[in-house]
This record gives sequence, C-alpha cells and structure tokens, in this order.
Amino acid sequence: MKKRILILTVVAALVIAGIVLLSTIKKDNFDIPLIEKIFQPKAEFIPNQKIDITTTEAYRLKDSIYDNFRSSFRMHFQTIGLASFADSSRLLILSEPAPYFDSDTIRSICAKFTHHVETRVHKIGFDGHVTDIVILLANATTENVGHLVDSLSKALYLSDYKANTTPLPVQSPRAYFVDDNIDYQITLYEFNDWFMEQDEQFIQLKDTSKSVTVEQIFADKLTGVYFSKVPGFVAWAIAKKSDLSEQLTHIRQFTLDADLILGALADSATLVVIGRERQSALNELPPLNVESILLLASVTEKELSQSLDVNDFMAGKMVSGSDWCPTYLSKELENTEFGHLLTITDVLLKDWSENGTIQEAYYKYPSPPRFPFDRPLFRKLGLNELVYNWNTWNAMYAIDMDEGFTIYTLNRTGSLPVSYFNSPERSVSIGRRYENQAYNYFATLGNTDLARVVQYTALYQLFMDNGITYSGDTHPAYPANKPYLLQKPTKDLLNYFKNLSDKQIDLLADTIASKNFKDFHKDHVNKQLRQNEQRYNFKYTEEQTANIYKDVAKNARNGLRNDIANIRSLLKGLSEEEFNFLAKYLSYPRGMQANHTATYKVMQQARRVNNLMRTIGKNNLGIIGLDLKNVRNYYVNSLASSSARYLKTPSVIVTYNDMLTTGGHNLSSGITRVKSLTGYKSGGGRPTYAQANPAPSGSAPKPTSSGTPSAAKPSSGKSSGTTAKPSSSGGSKPASQPRTSQNIRPRGEVISTAPRTQRGF
Repeated sequence: MKKRILILTVVAALVIAGIVLLSTIKKDNFDIPLIEKIFQPKAEFIPNQKIDITTTEAYRLKDSIYDNFRSSFRMHFQTIGLASFADSSRLLILSEPAPYFDSDTIRSICAKFTHHVETRVHKIGFDGHVTDIVILLANATTENVGHLVDSLSKALYLSDYKANTTPLPVQSPRAYFVDDNIDYQITLYEFNDWFMEQDEQFIQLKDTSKSVTVEQIFADKLTGVYFSKVPGFVAWAIAKKSDLSEQLTHIRQFTLDADLILGALADSATLVVIGRERQSALNELPPLNVESILLLASVTEKELSQSLDVNDFMAGKMVSGSDWCPTYLSKELENTEFGHLLTITDVLLKDWSENGTIQEAYYKYPSPPRFPFDRPLFRKLGLNELVYNWNTWNAMYAIDMDEGFTIYTLNRTGSLPVSYFNSPERSVSIGRRYENQAYNYFATLGNTDLARVVQYTALYQLFMDNGITYSGDTHPAYPANKPYLLQKPTKDLLNYFKNLSDKQIDLLADTIASKNFKDFHKDHVNKQLRQNEQRYNFKYTEEQTANIYKDVAKNARNGLRNDIANIRSLLKGLSEEEFNFLAKYLSYPRGMQANHTATYKVMQQARRVNNLMRTIGKNNLGIIGLDLKNVRNYYVNSLASSSARYLKTPSVIVTYNDMLTTGGHNLSSGITRVKSLTGYKSGGGRPTYAQANPAPSGSAPKPTSSGTPSAAKPSSGKSSGTTAKPSSSGGSKPASQPRTSQNIRPRGEVISTAPRTQRGF
C-alpha cells in the first residue's frame, strides 16, 4: 500500500513539474502554445462526408456570393475568399491564381472532403478577363478550413505565412482612393541618417531577442525579412547576383508585412529593400503579387513599355462615334497583372488629365475627387496633338557612397512622374509647370493603383541594378500573332485607294467634303466671320456668306481630291514587294526601325497615307463601306484564345470623346545616380515639407507640397564629402556625426511608430 502511494506521489510530482516547466517556456508570438501542441490530436477530425453537395447552402448561394465578390472587386484583386454557412458547408474563392498554380492541386488538397470546383471568368476591359476558382465544401470544421487555407496559400503564393482569407459576403470592398498618406518623399540624406548613422535596429519574429542593423546584415550577408524593433519598417534582405528561387518563401512575407516600398540600401553582396510596415488594410493596398515580382526579376530587357496605339492606321473612330485602338505591351508583360495595371493607369492618365472627358467604355473606374487642371489640358493648351506618358525619369535616386554601400530612395511613392509632349514625333515637353502640377496631383491623389505601379517599378529597377534574377518558369503568354495582325485589313484599304477611278475619286471627295463642311467646317467659318465683323466693325451680307461657304467647300473638295489622287499614284507606283512592305509597316509601325534607307523611305510613304486618313476622317470611312468596328472585332476575335492560364490583358481599348491623344509607360531600369546626399534636386537638398501633425495610430503624417522640384540629370561616380561611416559588424560604434543644416526629419515624424497588430498584419 505504501509502495503504491509512493508511486502515485512521484507520478503526481512529475506531472506538476512538467506543467510548471511548460508554463515557463517562452512561446513564439505566432505559435500555438506548447502545452496545446503536446495534447493536440495527431489526426485531423473530418466530419461525415456522405452529403450531396448540391443540397448545401454553399451550393445554393454560390452565384450570389461570387457576384457580390466581383462587384466589390471589379479590378484586379488576388485573395482567398471564404464564406461559412450554418449547415457547415463552405465556399472558397481563389481569385486570380498565379499562372504556376495547377488547379489539379485542389483535388489533392481537398481529397478528404466532398467538394465541388468551378471556374468563373470575370471580365475586365473590352476583352480582358481573369479566371477565378470557386471551391465548395460539403461539411468542414473551422480547423479543417484553416488547414485547407494554409495548403492553398502555399500553392498560390509559395508560402503559408500568415495565411488569411477575405470574409464573404464582402464586408470591405476594394478601396481605389485612400485618405491616409501613401506619397512619401524621403531623401537619400534621411535614409543615410536613419539606417546608417542612427543604426535602426531590426529583428526577426522567430527570435525577437536578437537585433541587427543594416550594417550587420551587410557584414554577415544575412537574408530574409526583418522588422524594425520600433514599429515602422520592414526590410527584405536579398543576396545580390542571386536567383529569387532561393527566397521564394520570403516574397509573400514581405508583400504582406510591407504595404509600400520606400527605398533600399546595398553593399557589394546584399540588397536590403526597405518597406513601410503595413498600416493599410489589404483591401486598400493589397499585397504585391508573387508571380509579378518573379516576372520582374526574370526580365532581362533594360526597358519595358506600354501604350495605347491610337495613331495606328486602322485604329480610330468607328461609325458609332466611339474610338478603338490596339493595346501594346512589351512581350514580357502581355497577359500579366502588372501589364494590365499599366494599361489601366495609362487610361487614367489621359482621362484625368482631360478632367474626365475621355472615358474608357468598359473599365468604369471610379472618378477621382478632383482633377489636375482647371479645364481639360488638350483644350487648355489648344494643341492639335498631345502625348501623355508615365515615365521613370528621376523616379528613383541612388548614391554610391565612398564607404562601399549604395542608398536608393524613391522620389515619390504615390505615382510615377508625368510627361506631356506635343506629338509622338516631336518629344518636346509642353512645359515643366504642367508636368510638375500633374505629378503632384497624381502622387497626392491617394490612388492605390498608381502607388502599386511605383512599387513594381521600384523592384524592377532594384533587381536590375543589383543582378537579382529569376530563372524559373514565369509561364509567358505572349500572343505571337498580335504584331502584324492588322496587315490584311490594311492591305485591303490600300488596294481600295490604289484602284479608285477618277470618277470615284470625284464622288468620294465631294461626299466627304460636303459632310465635313456640315459637321464642323461651317461652324469654324461662322466663328471666323463673327470675329472679322467685330474686329472690322461691319456685317457680311447673306450673299457674301453664301459665297464664302461655297469657296470653303470647293477648296476642301479640290484639296481632298488631289490628296486621294496623289496617294493613288503613290500606291500604283510601288512594286508588289514595296506595296506589301508599306502595308506591313502601316499595320505595325513599332515593328520596324529607321535604320536603313528602305525603312526610312517607307516611313515617309506611310506618313503621306496617314495624312490622307486624317484629312478624310476615320469617322467618314463608312462612306466607302468600312466600319472600323469590323476591324476591331476581327482583331479581338483573332486574339480571343491568346491568354495566360488565368488572365488575359485586353487587346483593345474603346473610348468616348477621344482626340488626337496618345500615351503610355516608358519604364527604364536606369536609376538617377547623384554624387552628393544633398543638392541633387534643384532648390535644395530635399523638397520642402509642411509641418506635419503627429501621426495617428495606424497612419503616417501626410506631407504636403505645391509641386516636386525638378531633379538633376543622371550622373555616375562615387560620392564625396559624405557623412556616412565605414560599416562594421561589431565592436564599439563610432560617435555619430552631428546633423547638418539639412534638418533631417526624425524617422518617427515620417513613418508612424504606432503599434501594428501582429507586427504588420
């Protein structure tokens, strides 16, 4: 008996000691408590699956739930949506899966559950679309769903880090404009002070007892994602001249924990990308797509481009009155999220520069709270043509320090710089005043898509500048048939002009001239007559006015007849080879460069043909039986099957009230390098900031500026007279040098130090 009591006493003591020991073990902030781990059942509980899925609430409501989701997220939005029902059925929406995601993966992930999988195509733009996947589960516990979401996240985003879902029906729709500041103008001088002079401390969540500085990250060649010890920054350390396939799991972590990219620092071995620790909700600044980041790392071209080819020979006004044009994207960007984002923001640049008067017919993008100019820019300037461009000129600054490291900062994080040119052929700015005014407007608008373009562009430039690549499969989906797709309708129209008889030319010139006179020439004549009467104080008689009308119409008719006859002569004088060469050039001008005499000659011929088309007016092509709508439809139908696995970028844009306006993105990998931490912008070492109020919890102070000073031209070479110190990995720290008259802002005045929930998300 005593022996039994002794044994029980020992067992009880051991149990108590074990519990005490477990309670003293330090728990990870994001881990299940250790005592729960020990007593967790090894096998997952799977409820009864003998259920007809068509009888579930999830099945009954799948259409309305999906429609609610896409009405709340009409543009690009990548997430896992989750709806739970009283009968324990569940609905999951995998929106815009990455091209590497194999839908067969769902079968293995959901193998233990009665499930049903559907795909839904959501249209964005005229013929663009994304494909979403809808998964229905007949009976699942909360724990089951958590494990499934973890597995799906790993397959979709290559990481199950902080796997999360968007509640369905949607509670917080996509935010296109935010009130909190997302336009930061942080200088090289401030980055040097915060991260190199003041030695901002960083930690990793798996071991918060150890902290490192950027200098220590450099010295020890560390990689991975780090949080600043004081909330505010997230750093992603990447080995230079490395392949991102070595850091796949870190990409999703950085995009979740950082909602804006602010700049970077690098030495000879490591690049440290600095982001703002997330303070915006995921529906405001969604995480950057992992597949888009891998794509940018894989790009070897030093420039990427996007444009709306409104000046193409077969583009223009249809009989309906709306305009169409092909979209252009560098081959790497076709059928990608980033490529489509560039097209969307190009449309916004034109429309908002023109005070909302050039509207894309199929995006239905929300209107901004204000416009950049007091009236539409095209009318304000009184130009015949106007080119609108987003570009990377001075979008990012860099300085190569004598101590062996480089500092990068973005000029502004709210948008890329803006350029306005007189015409595509003459890249002459209409004036820095208008461009600076527009840049300040777009950057401070709080538009989340414009800020997203800046972040992707920054990564593209940083990757290229530091030799960071990706050799994995990015699943390119470039439509090889797109470039010269319009060659056939172009040849048909050229043959029409080539084979016109004199009588047909007379009839055509008379019909078009009469129509143009009624549509707009008469109004212009009347306006000029009224001005003459006021200037010279007399009144035209009815007979004089009628004679002027007759002369104007006659001159227009004769001029048009001569133009058509001259083009007929040009075309008849070409050999078959020359004729085909001209048609090929007109159908896709960007496909040929003026690098030899033959190409330059065909460019001159094409200019004459295009001038005739402008004189005729593409809205008048219906007179000869040609509606550009049919050309558009031929173009669209020919590209209907050209898409990535889950995404198709629009092949055309349809707009209302467009003029002779073109636009696009010129994204260069080049970064503006300067030689000094100060004075690299005209007017001083950094922009002037209004005194900001203390940042509220979860937000940062919003700097205000009347404009962005123009920056110095790119330069190369090392810095001189800098205040930085040599990097070190340990030992005593040299005393920091006193701050200069530049009056560097404390980092807490710029980036909020307010606590973040679970450090970033």
